[in-house]
Amino acid sequence: MSDELVIGSGEIVALEAGEKNLVTEHFDGVTVGGRLVRLATQPDVKPRTAYLSFSQHAAAAQKGGWLQARWHEAGEISVEDFLSYGEVWNVNPFEVGARRPMSKRDFAAHSRIVIRLLSLGNFLERPLIVLSNGETRRVLLARALLKKPNVLVLDDPAAGLDAVQRERLKDIIRALAARGVAIVMTYRHKDEVPDAAAKSPRRHKTSAHGAAPLAARKPRPVIEISDLHLAFGARVLFDKFDWTVREGERWVLCGENGKGKTTLLSLISGDNPMAYAVDISVFGIPREVGSALGDVRARIGMVSPEMQAYLGADALGLVRDALKKRPRLLLLDEPFMNMDAATVREAREMISSYLTAHRRVAAIIVCHREDEIPEIFDKEMKI
Repeated sequence: MSDELVIGSGEIVALEAGEKNLVTEHFDGVTVGGRLVRLATQPDVKPRTAYLSFSQHAAAAQKGGWLQARWHEAGEISVEDFLSYGEVWNVNPFEVGARRPMSKRDFAAHSRIVIRLLSLGNFLERPLIVLSNGETRRVLLARALLKKPNVLVLDDPAAGLDAVQRERLKDIIRALAARGVAIVMTYRHKDEVPDAAAKSPRRHKTSAHGAAPLAARKPRPVIEISDLHLAFGARVLFDKFDWTVREGERWVLCGENGKGKTTLLSLISGDNPMAYAVDISVFGIPREVGSALGDVRARIGMVSPEMQAYLGADALGLVRDALKKRPRLLLLDEPFMNMDAATVREAREMISSYLTAHRRVAAIIVCHREDEIPEIFDKEMKI
């Protein structure tokens, strides 16, 4: 049927992400591009379908607690709670005699398999709100798998994952298919698809589109961080970390998921209350009690997945709004998440054009896809 997408058990169907393959939840299942996903062996039976999408990422963020709670590690729900029997199956403990989709014993056994498969053992006691974007995606995938689906729909599952985790995701998808799970996934890059030809385009360190030389005077520091030490319990993110970002510099902030990239940007923007307990200055203004934080923020343009989740804004709109402020500092945390290829090109051009026209603007970008980073970013900091 033209309005159905039929897939066999253990098969992987990969479709290019975008409007034509939009993933939505339907009362009778999950649709991809308006086509209801069905199993070839049981075309007239509603399959046990689980799916992963950014809308779930946003819902998880809101469920985890208020936005700045992530910097206090005081979220309302832990990963273990989020993946519990009651949460996954939305069980009402006061509903006596209700039919359960799975016994607690079977769920516990299955849960151990899923947690081991996704290497989540070290996350269980952490508040959901403090996880990095990539870690949250893995937890959401675990939640989907805990329902033991025979059909799994993944909407751009590699978004926000670093290179190592993208490869691990492909291994997980192959392992699930080997167990007989039918998988439909959308992707923005062919190398995110299991068994696709591997391509690792290199980002040019220099380019004709790079920043033009500044005037004769020495560029002034925009960000100065000295001897930063930051730890959450036994987890040390930064130790004796120093970094200076000057006018006109365009930095790529690199590192695996969970290494502290978003945390570092939150210290710079002032969203993280720990910013007042470390030696950091922005625009020459030290971060201390009584400092004019409003004046600092007025000069910063920022884009982040959290802003998408909490403000309900589209990614391209956030980039456009950040540039409308005519910022002197641009902080871009995964700015291309949830964009199709054409929109990424448009956003990249907007960013590059602004930075080319405003030579003294400093910029930092976090992006796990080297082929998406605008070539104007010619410096690198790995954490």
